[in-house]
Amino acid sequence: MDRQLIGRLAIAGIAVAAVAATVVILGTGDDPAPAPVAVSAPTAEVPQRAPDRTVTRTLAPTTSTAPAAPVPSSWQITYELAGSGTATVVYDDNGLGLVHQELSVPLPWRKTLTWPKTAVAPTVQLMGQSSGPVECRISVNGVQARSAKAADGEVASCAGRLS
Repeated sequence: MDRQLIGRLAIAGIAVAAVAATVVILGTGDDPAPAPVAVSAPTAEVPQRAPDRTVTRTLAPTTSTAPAAPVPSSWQITYELAGSGTATVVYDDNGLGLVHQELSVPLPWRKTLTWPKTAVAPTVQLMGQSSGPVECRISVNGVQARSAKAADGEVASCAGRLS
């Protein structure tokens, strides 16, 4: 078999493993049933609360008038492959492990995606293979988070959980 076919099969195998790992990590999504809680009637009289008081405090004036920077509600993910010629590209486009594969894309290649922020940080994944050397890079909100280089015909793989 030629090296390019072997590389494509390797990428497809890695993609299947990534999906399987995501299913194992995320599980079925079923939460365990909450444990029952016993509630009993109070046995003693509840003590009376003192009336609320108003406390007034004067703050010193501040000299800064710059507003606080808003916390972004999404991640800006940028995938990049550097090299020459064409490449096979496999990437996650939503942080849930569902990968896309593009064949014979011209290099350099770049794709920017926006993912909503959730309670659990998503995992990013980019793999590329070219007939020459290739480098993959992943940036999050403009800051490079992952990079890797591969020699001729090998797979460059950048992956990891966002923080």
